[in-house]
Amino acid sequence: MVGDVRGLRLLDVACGQGLASRALAEAGAAEVCGVDTSAEMLELARGHGGPANLRYVWDDAQTLRTFPDETFDGVNCQLGLMDIPDLAGTVEATYRVLRPGGWFAFVIGHPCFLAPDAETATNREGRSGRWVGEYFDERFWRSRNPQGVRRAGNHHRPLSTYLNHLLATGFVIDRAAEPRPSPRLKSEHPEYDLVPMFWAMRSHRPSA
Repeated sequence: MVGDVRGLRLLDVACGQGLASRALAEAGAAEVCGVDTSAEMLELARGHGGPANLRYVWDDAQTLRTFPDETFDGVNCQLGLMDIPDLAGTVEATYRVLRPGGWFAFVIGHPCFLAPDAETATNREGRSGRWVGEYFDERFWRSRNPQGVRRAGNHHRPLSTYLNHLLATGFVIDRAAEPRPSPRLKSEHPEYDLVPMFWAMRSHRPSA
């Protein structure tokens, strides 16, 4: 989704332990700034080291007050948007800090299949899929499974909510993807070979 990042100035929103931030920096970006509201996560990220073109800053994705307008060539957010309460504010702040022509790429847990209290189910032929009963209900929720990926909780929103916030802010949508599972995920959770676990999207701020 991010493409060739060589020479670009990039912001990694909700960077957590900095995995994506380091990957972008090592891919040749001129500068990568990872931001997160968790000071503990930022300390972990710094502890992993990284190249000289990488730095970490405490900031709130919903405002990005640290950064002036039109600062970055691209903004990345990996599995973070669904953890942020104010989606509209986050999209607007992202648009503001992007230079005209700059891109915004993100990945979220697929809201169609990781909806509140969705369950894996098996049909009469033995094929696994996902049962979803509360797709339209926008709310914060936590998995009742102590080993579930959403045990920390997230903000469920239909895909249309994400798309409409992007469009209302002024973004132009470039492309979307629903990645197939890795061999390990497929072996551990065969249902995600039949339905996607993640949704990825790239959009950009128009040049004029």
